[in-house]
Amino acid sequence: MASEVQADNAIRFYESRSYNYDDTWHVDFTQRFISYLPIQPGQHVLDLACGTGLLTFLESEAVGSSGKIIGVDVTPGMLNMAAHKKRQAGDKYENVSFLQGDISHLDRIEGLKGKTFDVITVASALVLFPDPKKVIEHWSGYLKPGGILAVDATHPRNLVAGMVFERTARRLNLPVPYNREWSQSESTLKNVVEDAGLEVEKVITCENQAGYGKRFHDVDTWDDHFVENVIVKDVTRTFATNEIRKQAQSIFKEEWERLSVDGKVEEVDAVFLAIARKSADGSRYISKLTMDDVVFTGGCRCSGVQYKCTAQPADITCCYCKACQQVSGSAFLPFVDVPKDSVEFTSKMTLKKLTLSSVATRFFCTGCGAPLSMEYHSIPETTSLVMSSVNLETFKGTIPKVKRHIFVEEKAPWTLLPDDGAPRLQRLDVSDEQCGLSANNISDATG
Repeated sequence: MASEVQADNAIRFYESRSYNYDDTWHVDFTQRFISYLPIQPGQHVLDLACGTGLLTFLESEAVGSSGKIIGVDVTPGMLNMAAHKKRQAGDKYENVSFLQGDISHLDRIEGLKGKTFDVITVASALVLFPDPKKVIEHWSGYLKPGGILAVDATHPRNLVAGMVFERTARRLNLPVPYNREWSQSESTLKNVVEDAGLEVEKVITCENQAGYGKRFHDVDTWDDHFVENVIVKDVTRTFATNEIRKQAQSIFKEEWERLSVDGKVEEVDAVFLAIARKSADGSRYISKLTMDDVVFTGGCRCSGVQYKCTAQPADITCCYCKACQQVSGSAFLPFVDVPKDSVEFTSKMTLKKLTLSSVATRFFCTGCGAPLSMEYHSIPETTSLVMSSVNLETFKGTIPKVKRHIFVEEKAPWTLLPDDGAPRLQRLDVSDEQCGLSANNISDATG
């Protein structure tokens, strides 16, 4: 059912764009897309979400008359334009055929039954699907052993108003025509493709996808973007009623402002392109570091910073020092210690260092202001993660418990310490091996 809804949304989203699609940046991008592919004469290529055939026809020229190309798309208008261009070219593209169908259900397309391909391409379409791993697994079934899959996903700040549109819809529990939130970095795309069973040979960041590079929007222009994306461009009628639009307006403004730094919202014109290969024997590729190795993931509120950790954390230290109060806006910060090399940031576009003393360096998100971690200079092999940044839904094993409260002499007068039996340290215990701090720097140990 979800797939049918997604397909219907895709048709509504793209049908009206069919007739001017070739007048957009997609022409230049498909030329850059194919330049990264090792397509050889005589190969058979499947171009999924082929649209008006921009990439399909380039692939036809690459494989030559001895090769075969099949383009598949769900939108009738797009395929009509592709078929028209093929007719206009006479015999030039005799090796090309087009099929209509939902690319998340290739098994339902009669013209693909029993076929496998040397190369499968999916340009500007992966983020249309709610479960990218699932569709890549499905597509890989149509790859020959040793075959290549090329697929791209958006930079998290690409078409930033669209990202805010998506977040707004999700907060209102409404269906969205695209699903970009998961795509945070080259690493996240690599992980998704490898979790689907293909070995990623490389991931490339393609800058200037639409030609504007990087730009900044004034934070108070949110209403212009709301009108353009929610009122004018909402072709799938996500926000169908005036009441829903009224709710969406305040949420859109809030999410837009969360992305701002110094009154500006950054937009980055880039996508990540992965080139992956099916194993020579057709078996499923097993990544050296799969999600099975990840104990938990985490990040900030706006998703500008995301991480994964492969180690079980130590129990929680609650710090009541003045610095922790000020950077959190609360009574304390809860930290868990993990080996530094067990943490990998899968997205850190808004990650910022903050140095308040010579003892430690803090890290926070400039997008939403969330504190994320702290590293003591005296124990460089350890990272202290803010426990509230941990995504507990992903946590494997035993959730950490509070093991101690520190710097209670600096706690706010309105704070009541919990009666949890955990030790309460006025400052830091000099003999505590975890902190590794000497008597000379105890007075500066607030980080």
